[in-house]
Amino acid sequence: MLTALILSLLSLAPDSIRVTGNCYNVADQTSLKCNMTLVFSTTELKISADKSEKFAVQILDSTRYLIFESAGFETRTIGVNRIRSDHDNAAFAIKVPMLKNCMDPAIKEDEILFPKSQLFINVDAPDSVDLSVVLMDESKRNIPESRPIISSVENRFIAADYMLPGPYSLKIGLFEVGGKAVANEISREAVVLNGGFNFLSLKYETVETRGDIAILKPKTLYFDQSSYALRKDSKVLLDSVCAVLVRRHNLTARVTGHTDNVGRANLNLILSEYRARVVLTYMNNHGVRPGQIHISWKGSNAPVAMNNTEENKSRNRRVEIHLAQQAAIVDPEH
Repeated sequence: MLTALILSLLSLAPDSIRVTGNCYNVADQTSLKCNMTLVFSTTELKISADKSEKFAVQILDSTRYLIFESAGFETRTIGVNRIRSDHDNAAFAIKVPMLKNCMDPAIKEDEILFPKSQLFINVDAPDSVDLSVVLMDESKRNIPESRPIISSVENRFIAADYMLPGPYSLKIGLFEVGGKAVANEISREAVVLNGGFNFLSLKYETVETRGDIAILKPKTLYFDQSSYALRKDSKVLLDSVCAVLVRRHNLTARVTGHTDNVGRANLNLILSEYRARVVLTYMNNHGVRPGQIHISWKGSNAPVAMNNTEENKSRNRRVEIHLAQQAAIVDPEH
C-alpha cells in the first residue's frame, strides 16, 4: 500500500521520466520476473515486476542507481544519469540482461552482452522533421569521428550501446524527412556520459524555439550623425548576431539602413545604403554566409520617431536587423 502511494506521488513529480522494460536471461534471451530498487541519496524504494514480468516506474532526477534482482541470478546495480530533459514524463524502454549464478562471471566483461554504458533517447518531434543527434567525443581517447544518431518518424525511441563514459559535445540538428543531411545545427552543449543508463529527452519545439523569442527579436545598431562607421557597442551586438547565424544556417538576416531627415533626401538614401553595406561586410568577415544576408536601405523614409528633437533623430540613425527562419537547404559542401 505504501509503495503504491509512493509510486503515485512519483508519477506526479515534474522532474521525472517514465521507464518501462524487463529483465532477461542473457543465456537464452527469455524474459525474467525481477524486482527493481530505486536508490536515492538517502533512501531506497523497491518495486516488483507485474504478472507479465515487466516493470514501469517514474525515475526522479535524484535517483542514483537501479538495482535489479531475480532469484537464481546475480544482482545488477546500474547507475542512472539524466543528461538533460526537455520535457517531463518522457518515456524510455530498457532491457536488462541478467546472468545466472552458476555461469562464468567473466561473461559480464563482454560489452556486447553487458554494455558498460548505454544512451537512451526519447524524441518528441512532429512527423515533418527528423532530428539528428551527434555526440562528439571530447576526451583524449582518439575516438574516430562520431556519426549522427538519426531520429526518424518511425524511430522516436533510440537505444545506443557501446558509448564510452566521458565528456562529449552534444549537437542537435535537422534532417529533411527522407533526404540528405542538412547543415542546420540548432543546439550544442557539453555533456558527460556516465557508466550505466544515460537518459536524454529531446523536444523539437523546445530545441528549436528555446531562446528564439530573444534570438529572433529585431536588433538595432545606431550611428553618429552623417556617419556609417560602426560604434563599439554596435560591434558587440553584431558579434552576437554573427555567432547565431554562423551556428544556425537555417536563419537569414534582413539588414535595413536608415537615417534621420537632416540634409538632402538623395544623400540620406546613399548614407543609409552605406550603413547597410558596412554591416553586411562586417557580418561576412565574421563568418556569416553571403546567402544568409539580404540588405536594403530606406534613407529617411521610415523613421521610428519624429525628427523634432536630437534624441529622436539619434533613434532614426540606425540599421535594423531582422532574423527569420528559412526552409532547410541541403548544403553541398557538407
